[in-house]
Amino acid sequence: MIPIEMAVDNAVQFAKKVLEPGRSGEMLLEEVDTSVVDDREVWLITLSVPRPKPSGLQFGNVVSPPSDRQYKAFTVDGETGRVLSMKMRELSGAV
Repeated sequence: MIPIEMAVDNAVQFAKKVLEPGRSGEMLLEEVDTSVVDDREVWLITLSVPRPKPSGLQFGNVVSPPSDRQYKAFTVDGETGRVLSMKMRELSGAV
Protein backbone atom coordinates (compact mmCIF):
# COMPACT_ATOMS: atom_id res chain seq x y z
CA MET A 1 0.00 0.00 0.00
CA ILE A 2 1.34 3.44 -0.91
CA PRO A 3 2.04 5.81 2.01
CA ILE A 4 -0.85 7.96 3.21
CA GLU A 5 1.05 11.14 2.32
CA MET A 6 1.32 10.03 -1.32
CA ALA A 7 -2.39 9.19 -1.50
CA VAL A 8 -3.33 12.62 -0.12
CA ASP A 9 -0.89 14.39 -2.43
CA ASN A 10 -2.31 12.55 -5.46
CA ALA A 11 -5.86 13.52 -4.49
CA VAL A 12 -4.82 17.17 -4.02
CA GLN A 13 -2.99 17.27 -7.36
CA PHE A 14 -5.98 15.69 -9.12
CA ALA A 15 -8.36 18.24 -7.56
CA LYS A 16 -6.14 21.12 -8.65
CA LYS A 17 -6.28 19.84 -12.24
CA VAL A 18 -10.04 19.36 -12.47
CA LEU A 19 -11.57 22.09 -10.28
CA GLU A 20 -12.09 25.60 -11.55
CA PRO A 21 -9.24 28.02 -10.79
CA GLY A 22 -9.35 29.73 -7.41
CA ARG A 23 -11.12 26.93 -5.51
CA SER A 24 -8.11 24.73 -4.81
CA GLY A 25 -6.05 27.43 -3.08
CA GLU A 26 -7.96 27.02 0.18
CA MET A 27 -8.22 23.22 0.04
CA LEU A 28 -8.32 21.43 3.40
CA LEU A 29 -7.77 17.79 4.28
CA GLU A 30 -10.84 16.56 6.17
CA GLU A 31 -10.65 12.74 6.37
CA VAL A 32 -8.48 9.78 5.40
CA ASP A 33 -9.58 6.16 5.53
CA THR A 34 -8.89 2.83 3.87
CA SER A 35 -11.28 0.38 2.24
CA VAL A 36 -11.50 -2.38 -0.34
CA VAL A 37 -13.22 -1.66 -3.67
CA ASP A 38 -13.47 -4.34 -6.37
CA ASP A 39 -10.96 -6.51 -4.49
CA ARG A 40 -8.33 -3.76 -4.35
CA GLU A 41 -7.14 -1.76 -1.36
CA VAL A 42 -7.88 1.95 -1.69
CA TRP A 43 -7.42 5.14 0.23
CA LEU A 44 -10.56 7.24 0.76
CA ILE A 45 -9.57 10.91 0.97
CA THR A 46 -12.01 13.74 1.74
CA LEU A 47 -10.95 17.29 0.88
CA SER A 48 -12.97 20.46 1.29
CA VAL A 49 -12.85 23.42 -1.07
CA PRO A 50 -14.58 26.81 -1.02
CA ARG A 51 -18.09 26.70 -2.45
CA PRO A 52 -18.41 28.67 -5.71
CA LYS A 53 -19.65 32.19 -5.13
CA PRO A 54 -23.26 32.62 -6.31
CA SER A 55 -23.89 35.11 -9.04
CA GLY A 56 -26.78 37.52 -8.70
CA LEU A 57 -29.26 37.88 -5.86
CA GLN A 58 -29.96 34.68 -3.87
CA PHE A 59 -33.06 34.17 -1.69
CA GLY A 60 -33.18 30.39 -1.20
CA ASN A 61 -31.04 30.07 1.94
CA VAL A 62 -32.15 33.00 4.09
CA VAL A 63 -33.01 30.92 7.18
CA SER A 64 -30.23 28.31 7.03
CA PRO A 65 -27.31 29.19 4.73
CA PRO A 66 -25.31 26.26 3.37
CA SER A 67 -21.76 25.63 4.47
CA ASP A 68 -19.28 27.84 2.67
CA ARG A 69 -17.33 24.67 1.77
CA GLN A 70 -17.96 21.69 -0.47
CA TYR A 71 -16.60 18.25 0.33
CA LYS A 72 -15.02 16.02 -2.32
CA ALA A 73 -14.38 12.32 -1.70
CA PHE A 74 -11.50 10.76 -3.63
CA THR A 75 -10.81 7.05 -4.07
CA VAL A 76 -7.07 6.46 -4.60
CA ASP A 77 -5.70 3.06 -5.66
CA GLY A 78 -3.60 1.72 -2.80
CA GLU A 79 -1.00 0.12 -5.07
CA THR A 80 -0.57 2.58 -7.93
CA GLY A 81 -1.65 5.85 -6.29
CA ARG A 82 -3.93 6.60 -9.24
CA VAL A 83 -7.10 8.58 -8.42
CA LEU A 84 -10.00 6.33 -9.37
CA SER A 85 -12.88 8.66 -8.58
CA MET A 86 -13.93 12.04 -7.21
CA LYS A 87 -17.45 12.41 -5.82
CA MET A 88 -19.45 15.03 -3.99
CA ARG A 89 -19.71 14.19 -0.31
CA GLU A 90 -22.74 15.46 1.54
CA LEU A 91 -22.45 15.78 5.29
CA SER A 92 -25.44 14.53 7.24
CA GLY A 93 -26.39 16.18 10.48
CA ALA A 94 -23.77 18.92 10.09
CA VAL A 95 -24.45 22.01 12.17
